[in-house]
Amino acid sequence: MKTALILFPRTTPQGSLSAFDWWVAAAADCGIEARIAFFEDFVVTDDGAFENGAPVRMPDIVVMRGYNTPLSMYFERGGCYVVNTWQAMQQSLDKRLTHACLRSAGIPTPPTVWSPSAISYDEAASRLGVPFIVKQHDGSRGVNVFLVGTGAEYEDALLACGGNALLQKFVSSSRGRDMRVWVIGDKVAGSVLRYSDNSFLSNYSQGGKAAPCTADGNAASLAVRASRCLGLEFAGVDLLFDEDGTYTVCEVNGNAGFRTLAAVNPGADILRTLFEYIISRHA
Repeated sequence: MKTALILFPRTTPQGSLSAFDWWVAAAADCGIEARIAFFEDFVVTDDGAFENGAPVRMPDIVVMRGYNTPLSMYFERGGCYVVNTWQAMQQSLDKRLTHACLRSAGIPTPPTVWSPSAISYDEAASRLGVPFIVKQHDGSRGVNVFLVGTGAEYEDALLACGGNALLQKFVSSSRGRDMRVWVIGDKVAGSVLRYSDNSFLSNYSQGGKAAPCTADGNAASLAVRASRCLGLEFAGVDLLFDEDGTYTVCEVNGNAGFRTLAAVNPGADILRTLFEYIISRHA
């Protein structure tokens, strides 16, 4: 039987205890002996890794449920099959890298400006139109994302992001709604429509709502291209709705949660699908 570590940060909400059990049970259904572990319990030395003082036996598989580049690199270089790799995770975490990857691959994504501290509000407005988006370049769950239309709002948003911001054109045709598409390998594993009645943000964690939604061929193809472009094997891709009926990639999440999918479609067994994929790749 193959073995797996499913690694989380300890900051993972304690309400996720049932989710931990779900991970372990889904792995077992696919013939994998998995256990949950936490980043903070590991120490890596020249003599190997230790978890709470005990030597770590290399598992066959490691699933990263957070961002820890050194630990991921340790397991990758030790011969473990890691989902997702540290490089893919970093390219999804840093929205500047995400944008660069997508643009170089010809994948549609909103016009973006980096290093906003070096650009005035007037120049940003000239490039992107008004209002435009200011967001923390390594943020998630819709935290520190602002729609700004004045110089004062711009300065406040930059301050809130702590200098770690990027600017993007606001896709007004998708105001308060987007499509989240989960991708495993080169296939779509699920999708939902996320929307808000009172905010430009549609994130479920920001009070948005979700409804069943089937990604059409164009949405599915774009989501898979975006995921593979970043080197991700498991991803959540957020698509915006353009005026002409096409889609634009807003963000690609290498640490995608699936609470929204479970709420909308309780029968969706995305973890089983993920572990079946892992087994197919690690035969």
